[in-house]
Parts: sequence; structure tokens; C-alpha cells
Amino acid sequence: NRNELIDNQTIVYVLSESFADPSRIEGVNLSRNPIPKIQEIKTKVTSGLMQSDGYGGGTANMEFQTLTGLPFYNINPTVSVLYSEVAPKMRRLISVSDSFNNKEVIHFESPINYSRNVIYNRLKFNKFISIDDKKNYDLGYQEVHISDESTYKAVLKEMDAKKNQFFSVITIQNHSPFIAGEPSDLTATGNGFSDDENTKLTNYSRLLTFTDTATQSFLESLSKIDKKITVVFYGDHLPGLYPESAFKNNPESQYQTDYFIWSNFDAPKLNYPLVNSSDFSAMVFEQTNSKVSPYYALLTEVLKKASVDKKALEGEAQEIAEDLKMVEYDLISGKGYLSKDFFKVPTDKSN
Repeated sequence: NRNELIDNQTIVYVLSESFADPSRIEGVNLSRNPIPKIQEIKTKVTSGLMQSDGYGGGTANMEFQTLTGLPFYNINPTVSVLYSEVAPKMRRLISVSDSFNNKEVIHFESPINYSRNVIYNRLKFNKFISIDDKKNYDLGYQEVHISDESTYKAVLKEMDAKKNQFFSVITIQNHSPFIAGEPSDLTATGNGFSDDENTKLTNYSRLLTFTDTATQSFLESLSKIDKKITVVFYGDHLPGLYPESAFKNNPESQYQTDYFIWSNFDAPKLNYPLVNSSDFSAMVFEQTNSKVSPYYALLTEVLKKASVDKKALEGEAQEIAEDLKMVEYDLISGKGYLSKDFFKVPTDKSN
């Protein structure tokens, strides 16, 4: 029943390194809110919490799930890095980017980390902008790492109003070590935290203020571009600076980050308070009213009836979860019975 095509739009996935609202952690006290702009954005658009598979790490695994739609929770727990242990063995490596002719990755780190250069080549990305390309971009540092502002500026530089594009963007600013002298009026402490933990928490919270400002500015710039653009923004995991005691009364908070899906056109505000990273593509198709393949139809059913917000699955929900598990098995370990048509998204053939 949907009447839009995903490749008639531009889609931007922003993996925001270690982004997670510190005020949601029990016992954390902040002198002021470090992310008021992003919190305001979240009230107006599709948003909520994302369940992360790692604490203080696991960035590449989150990226794998957002691109492929294949959840980590179906995979043997002995696997640690999907890009190096699972992706190379897959008969067919699928991605939400497959519908696009113009697709780029922007990540100002080493291109060989987690075999990203190999993976992106298999996914037929036209361009991978890494730290090796820094001379071509006006990059600034936020203390230790390339700033989020610089990463967003690189996206805007690559944005072409005449083309429909897909961007996979991975920031690095808020990666450890957490060092930040400004804004000096922002301080943070945690109940029972050591001096070292409080220092890291303060510095991390200060870094978030720069993400907050840069993200709002980035969206304002995108809103002025005359083409349909949708941005998926999510934190990949919490920063690994909290003591175990911080999660004692609420263990789930150790693995919950923030997300929102924003469009520069009139789009519905969907109600998904808690999602898995593998749910994002189904959500993008729904928010943009775009036609789906059988695969994304299944992921939409998973999102609505069998995702991480549901505790005990039974009946139809259990069947849907099992269907996805079989699809994932066929792609990763099976014989590849599924045809290309199963993954083929309706697109604009005239492109």
C-alpha cells in the first residue's frame, strides 16, 4: 500500500560514537543538561532507546546490524566481531544501501579497522572517506579525536542536491580517552564514583555538548537542501567509564543508548520506545512510506511483534522471530536458498 520508493530519497545513518544520555544512569548528577537540543529533537520525531549489544565497545557490530538488518542476538555468543568472523563467510552480504547507486561511508579513522575497507568494497560503496583522506577535508579536532562538527561538514560537502544518496557515517569524537576542559561550568558526579570516574564522566558530558550543537546545526543545514533526506541518529554503546554499581538497580540501563529518525519533510512520528539496531531499516521504510522487499516486510513484522521490547514471545510473534532466524541462517551458514527477489526492494527503474 505504500507509494514512495526508497531510492527517490537520500538516507543518512549516523552512528554517534558512545552517545548515551548520562542523566538516565542512576546516581549521576549533572550541573546542567549537556544535550538539550537533541532531547528537544527527540520530542518531535520518531525516537526512543536502542538496545546495544556491548558496553564500552562493539561499534562495528552495531554498524553491521544497522546496515544488514540481521540481529546479533540470533548469532552464537562465541562470536565477538561480526565484520571479521561472520561477514567474510556470508554467501550474500546484504545492506539497506543496496537500493542506491550513489553510496558513501564517512569515518575518520583507519580504513582497515575491523576490515571495513573489505566490507565496504563487497557492499559496493562508491566511496570510503577515512582518515587517509584528511587532506581533502577541513578537519578539526575536539581534544583527542576528529570533531563531530568536522564529520558533519564532510557529509555536507559530499551531499549533492541533484542525486539521491546513501551515507553511512561513523563519528569518533566521543571515543575514549575522555578529555575536555570546556565548557567548564558543566560538571558531573556519580554516587559512589571514584575521583577518576567523576573526572571521566565530567569530560564525557562536556564532549556531548559539542555533539548536541553540531547535530542540531547539521539537521538545520539538511533542512535547507531541496531533496528528501532522512537521518537515522543513534549511539552505538555507552562509554565504558561507569562503575558496575551504577547499573546495580537497573541492569538494562547499561545497554540502552539514544536514537532518533528525522526527516526534512513531513513524516509521521512513529512510536517505538525501545528497538534493536537491526530494526532501523524497517523503521526508515515505514517513516518514509517506502515500498519494501519480502525481506523488509519480514523485518517490519519483527519490529512490530518480535523485537527486543517484547519479553516472552509466543504464537505468531514466535513464528516471526523464527522466520528471521532461518533467513539469517540461510545467509550466514546455510546453502543460500533464498533468491535475489527476496531481498529486491522496489526502486525507480528510470534512475
